[in-house]
Amino acid sequence: MQKLGFVFLFVFLGSCHNKEKSPLLLYGDGYSESPKFEFHYGMAEEEGNLIENTSYTHFDSGVICLYSLPISLYLRELGAKFRICWKTDEEGANKWKQGFLLLTGDKNEYPSWNWKGNGGDAVLTEYGKWKKESDKEGYLLEWETQIWSSGLTTYQTFALPHPLFLQRTKDVCEVVFFKPSIDGTLNQLPVISFDFPCPDLNEISDQIQTQNDKWFRECVPGEPKVSELFRHSESSFQRFLEWENPNEFVICPSSDSLDLEKEGVHKTFFSDLFSKRTKLILPHATTVFSDETGFFSIPIPKEFLADLGTETSVRWGNSEYQDSEFIFRQGNEFFSNQSNPISCRNQFKFWNSKDLFCGNPGLPNRLEKKIKEGSPPACLANQIQITEFYPGNHFDSQLPLPAYFEFQNTGDTCDGSSLQWIFENTVYPLSADEWILEKGAVFLITRKLWSGWNLLEKEKPFSIPKVVFQIPSFLWENRKEKEKVSFIPNISLYHLLRFQSQNRFSIQLNALGAQFPHVRSEASLNFLPYGFQISPGSVNNTLVDNLYTDLLEYNPNQSPFLDFGFTGFEEGVVSFQRENGNTYQFWKPKGIQFQTLATLPSTCNGEDFYQLPDGFFSENFHSLRYLSKEKGESVTFSWDPLSIKEWTIGGTRSLHPEPNPILFSRSTISSSHCLSDFRSPGSSKLRSLEIRKGEGEFHYFTNGSLGNPTEVKLGNGNGTIPLLLQPTGVNTYSVNSQGPFPFSPEEQLYSYFTDPSLIQPKSFLERKGPVQIEAIFPNPKDSQNEWIYLCNRSANSEDLSFYLVEDETSTDDLVSYQSRFPNLIPSTIGGQTFVLNTTVLHPGHCAWIVDPDGKDWFFPIFQKDSDLLLTVKTTQTIGNGIASGESIQIRKKIGQSSKLISSFGHKESFSPFRISVATGEFLWLKTGSESMSTSDFEIYREEF
Repeated sequence: MQKLGFVFLFVFLGSCHNKEKSPLLLYGDGYSESPKFEFHYGMAEEEGNLIENTSYTHFDSGVICLYSLPISLYLRELGAKFRICWKTDEEGANKWKQGFLLLTGDKNEYPSWNWKGNGGDAVLTEYGKWKKESDKEGYLLEWETQIWSSGLTTYQTFALPHPLFLQRTKDVCEVVFFKPSIDGTLNQLPVISFDFPCPDLNEISDQIQTQNDKWFRECVPGEPKVSELFRHSESSFQRFLEWENPNEFVICPSSDSLDLEKEGVHKTFFSDLFSKRTKLILPHATTVFSDETGFFSIPIPKEFLADLGTETSVRWGNSEYQDSEFIFRQGNEFFSNQSNPISCRNQFKFWNSKDLFCGNPGLPNRLEKKIKEGSPPACLANQIQITEFYPGNHFDSQLPLPAYFEFQNTGDTCDGSSLQWIFENTVYPLSADEWILEKGAVFLITRKLWSGWNLLEKEKPFSIPKVVFQIPSFLWENRKEKEKVSFIPNISLYHLLRFQSQNRFSIQLNALGAQFPHVRSEASLNFLPYGFQISPGSVNNTLVDNLYTDLLEYNPNQSPFLDFGFTGFEEGVVSFQRENGNTYQFWKPKGIQFQTLATLPSTCNGEDFYQLPDGFFSENFHSLRYLSKEKGESVTFSWDPLSIKEWTIGGTRSLHPEPNPILFSRSTISSSHCLSDFRSPGSSKLRSLEIRKGEGEFHYFTNGSLGNPTEVKLGNGNGTIPLLLQPTGVNTYSVNSQGPFPFSPEEQLYSYFTDPSLIQPKSFLERKGPVQIEAIFPNPKDSQNEWIYLCNRSANSEDLSFYLVEDETSTDDLVSYQSRFPNLIPSTIGGQTFVLNTTVLHPGHCAWIVDPDGKDWFFPIFQKDSDLLLTVKTTQTIGNGIASGESIQIRKKIGQSSKLISSFGHKESFSPFRISVATGEFLWLKTGSESMSTSDFEIYREEF
């Protein structure tokens, strides 16, 4: 033992240290023609990650050696390893090189190979045949997968299959070299069986024990880290979980079990072999757990590895790994999930397999193989640019086109296996082997291969929703350097790609990064006849025409939609913006005069529409900006979203935009698909006549000419008189009023318009009375606490004792609160005070009419101490009790009759309305409003 150690040390110190003449490759003079087995422990004789010499044999100076590992790995192995050396000539050395070429080659059939020498012989055979003869022969001692049959354990850096060592007799030993392959069955695996004179096994045993004792004295408590994992039953690699000691020192794990947890379910694995082989772990050494018997691994039942690549927690003592979603099979390629990945082309792969596989179980991830001189460099993330995105039509069984991302290599020719694409937090390595991307090359990442189209493409199992409006965000990452380049979409830009319930368009990007729906001129002729504007594998640089248009129809009701209008001859991209800053684009083809946009398919709108995002027609939708064909410039069309329902007459009419101040007219086309609905998506429009009141007395705007059919009257429920309209300009009119009118000067008056082209007769408030209703609380939490709020907006004082309050069934006189309740002080929630003893309301002052049975009233913050508090003269309620949505009128007794002074709901006009409120809500007239529509009032809660 001492002599062997001395010879080794002498050789080491007397040698030049380099890759060609490493100490373990300089043999000295201690060899004969008889094979000599040499057992070693190593040191870091080669550094770096480049694996250059993958041969198992080395011949120099008349000596050949067979190594237990490929030589570059052998020189990095710190643990137990061996070589067998003897003197021979070049012919004998070539014989062995041929034997190992046959062993490690890709041939399915192996020619006969054997060797006989002084004291030894070898043969190339199959494992099954060898095993059958071996069992008959028996053995005295075995060394397999770190474990000696005598009970000793050796430790190694690499979790790879060292050759099997057997002592057959006292003098004859055997080593079996295996092909590094996991394809096929074990019995068919080729092996080289080599018999030779036995070494001093006692000396080797002492050497192992001494080294183990030293490492146990030096080791530091700790556990390894997960470095690589894989799971796929269709791959030869099956399932494995690799751990690595990332330290520069030996560690001693405190635990000899694995704990796995998923969704609260716990599993624990331990075994004798696990315990023996991991009592210590060398620096940067790997340990592999697998249910694949071909690995140099610790066997583990597959159910413990069945959840790899999902949200699973894996613990080895104090070392915990939180697994994430990973797709191990991508198209026809397999990828392991590695902690320190490098280019799949460059990664050194020990195992032979039929699989297109990127991974190296049992070895550190960063080990690289020598690349052929002149090979292109690795691609960089920043040289890959997106040029087109298509969300696919794979939900359509008739034409299930797959989704794809199209990219272009904008840099020099390079190898794409250095990159990985990260989408929806899932990593997709680009290629499991070298994939050359020429300068300017265009390639696809696609859900399914476009078989037969001769495209440069990679299949990746990403998911895309059925309806998409934007290019999704993603990352390109250099696998080795971890440098990332992100694509972040413009979240305010929406592409309308879906027409007739199919994704008909892709999104193109030009060299400047501008995005737009795919133009027709460069669409693939294979798909254009079917209505699809896409061009997989072809970069387009066509200039895009931005078209002018006009909004012709807006329906905010059931099955909402927009209709834009065109001349019909133009084609190009149409853009419009909402008030929230979002921009929407769609392709307008030739021959289309009316283009419909909607959110969902419906019988009301038909199928010929572009699909808008859900929620487009929200309550906040109140303006559109677009290039107006009529105006020849960009225009913004705005409206009050609160008044929309009133405009649509209870949700039954589409709206047609009109110039201010008309704003909207309404559809007069009865829908053939929606009962009691008026709309015309995708077809010609028929608009209602609309009249608006202008500034000044008796001044009106229309969206069409008024003529003989138009009748105008002035008055209220007490009577009307005819008025004569005269034109004052294009669609503007006024009343030729000679006066005086036969009405009281305090009386509230309406104009009344009737015309066959009006959907409904129309009224305007032409004159207000001196006192006006400005707030009403019809539905308080305590029903007897209702009130009406009046204000004197005239220049004269008004005595409200001459006034009446009227609901839809009853009329009551008004009195001061004190006159009805002389000994009662009214109580209010806020402690407010009022003027209680008068009914005279001065200009600019206000009054509250309260229910006589009320108490602890709620009054809003605009109540003042100068306000009058009134009630009804004799009854126990205001009218018959104010109800939510009920009309209220204030009348003044003049002579033997009463005249209308103010109205809430304007039931005496042609334009009455109702506003219902919930319990505890009150209505307050907006400042400066006419009170003629529901949008003139704000709704507040009692807590206001």
